Amino acid sequence: MIALASIGYFNGGIFKKPTPLLPASQEADPEELSKRKTIPDISLTEADGKQKKLADYRGNVVILSFWASWCAPCLVELPTFAELEKRFLDMGLRVLAVNVDEGDTGKTFAKDFWTKKAFAFPSFFDPQKTVAGQFEVDMLPSTFVIDRQGRVAFSGFGANDWSSPQTLEILENILAEK
Repeated sequence: MIALASIGYFNGGIFKKPTPLLPASQEADPEELSKRKTIPDISLTEADGKQKKLADYRGNVVILSFWASWCAPCLVELPTFAELEKRFLDMGLRVLAVNVDEGDTGKTFAKDFWTKKAFAFPSFFDPQKTVAGQFEVDMLPSTFVIDRQGRVAFSGFGANDWSSPQTLEILENILAEK
């Protein structure tokens, strides 16, 4: 059943563009910036149980992606995020992946997958879906782009084409904000 849902997401929207909360042309408008929702500082749990705060990344633009081992579109998007972070690292882009598998499935899978793909960005774990609940995640993948001030600037739900020219332009605009 879960595999079929994953295939449905994969077939239904892998080429769908992420839905920005604000059009790219309005990103620098102070009135529009003030409409962005500030997210609370959340704790992220590493595989070894250590806690990291989202605020530790403040000052950077953060791609926060919720994923699971059984989610085929998630596994397609993760390498794209690695490429984005590599491309925009010097501009202050950081990628944080949050696995929502129950039990130790996510930790085991993530360790092997991260080693195989040589991802430089971390995967955190949320088997109780506490963090996912704070973001009202109800489908995977769910991705939030958080600006340097800790506000949601852009989001995408379901499989998206994160390397599209429109998405790259929006990311560049958010990275250029002071």
